[in-house]
Amino acid sequence: MLNTQILKLNDKDSWTLKDACEGTQIFGGTGSGKTSGSGQAIANAFLTNGLGGLVLTIKSDEKDLWIKYATGCNREQDIICISDNMGVNNQYFNFLAYELNRVGRGSGLTENLVNLFITVISTGDTFSGTNSYWLSTLKQLLRNTIDLITLATDSISVRDMYNVISTAPQNMEEFHSKDWRNTSTCFKYLEIAQKKVAKIQETDKDKILDFEITQNYWQTEFPHLDDKTRSIIVSMFTSRADCFLRGVLRKIFCSDEANTVTPEDTFDGKIIILDLPKKEYEEIGQYAQILFKYIWQRAVERREVTSETIPVFLWVDEAQYFYTEHDSLFQTTARSSRACSVYLTQNIPNYESVLKGTNSYTKVQAFLGNLQTKIFHANSDVVTNKYASQLIAQTFTNRQNTSQNGSNSQSYSTQRVLEDQVLPKEFAELKNGGEMNQNKVEAIMYQTGRKWESNNS
Repeated sequence: MLNTQILKLNDKDSWTLKDACEGTQIFGGTGSGKTSGSGQAIANAFLTNGLGGLVLTIKSDEKDLWIKYATGCNREQDIICISDNMGVNNQYFNFLAYELNRVGRGSGLTENLVNLFITVISTGDTFSGTNSYWLSTLKQLLRNTIDLITLATDSISVRDMYNVISTAPQNMEEFHSKDWRNTSTCFKYLEIAQKKVAKIQETDKDKILDFEITQNYWQTEFPHLDDKTRSIIVSMFTSRADCFLRGVLRKIFCSDEANTVTPEDTFDGKIIILDLPKKEYEEIGQYAQILFKYIWQRAVERREVTSETIPVFLWVDEAQYFYTEHDSLFQTTARSSRACSVYLTQNIPNYESVLKGTNSYTKVQAFLGNLQTKIFHANSDVVTNKYASQLIAQTFTNRQNTSQNGSNSQSYSTQRVLEDQVLPKEFAELKNGGEMNQNKVEAIMYQTGRKWESNNS
């Protein structure tokens, strides 16, 4: 299966499913042909070979582009489009209900639900160094919120989470207030959970222990938090959760309707297009797509793989907008999970710009190091071109030197020196299509541990 050739590069070299499962990064400046060149070739290779996958979008025309790809490969019947303007064909994916009720080990675990929110909340932010305290405290808040709601209702929703947190006691005086108790969702669920746990008695000690910890948090620890600390962690949640309580995100991702699409659909060959392009939906489009990507990646990581399992693909154009640190972790085991990740962006600084903090360079290098196929289109970015040149490495060449002493004396010598196989400037000179290039698009392809048969390099 993995040795199947899916893309013929020339008469001697080809690209296989195994290569695709090791990850791909495509670089190229605007107008370089990365989408219409190598991008289209790889996309068609995936579709022709029956792969299902997940497509993230940045621009409004990308849905139509992928429908065109699918139609050309007789795969249009496999398209599932998640959008807010599909009419009777609207798709619904309540991510909390999915995580709470999905099949398999780890289903419904509080910590998994916490990590879902942290992945979205941390988009574009840094929780390292001095911010690690806020991350730990926020996780504690989410953990106790989720446990309280599931203990009380056996379900979970963003609306309930919002209501519990926004009505939690601000101090001990408020906790003992009759007015607060009569109106607080937090107190209401504490009472319901306490009554349910009392009926459990000794039959489920884990639930009893969970409730004791949760009860202590809401009745003692949370009211005693410093006002600034409490305000910060509450706003970190509510500011992100708010967009899931209204409009398109509520309709698609928090609906009471039964789920009509799940990440597992891609395992059966479906192509899920997240038609919530960031250029139109701004941050909410970004959050929604990062959330679905993360859930999809986790589903891929836990699926059972046999020798006959068909790979799936992840397609992320303008990847800097959708990158999270889980992408790097996901890629370390993507081959065994049979996941073909393709990331497209203009240059390396794009990634560094969204990874704030002192370790941004190291994180980007680690991420790129886990993607074994790298394709370089025309580019004017010095950092990326230098990286590409160094990646391809140097080789020994013979350099002839001539020296002259006086008018009649010359000497010749040959020196063996190390030189770049491809100079950085050559990446700026690659053809990028158009009439002046006879519509040809050029790229330099690098693959870890491989020597190309066509040129022995």
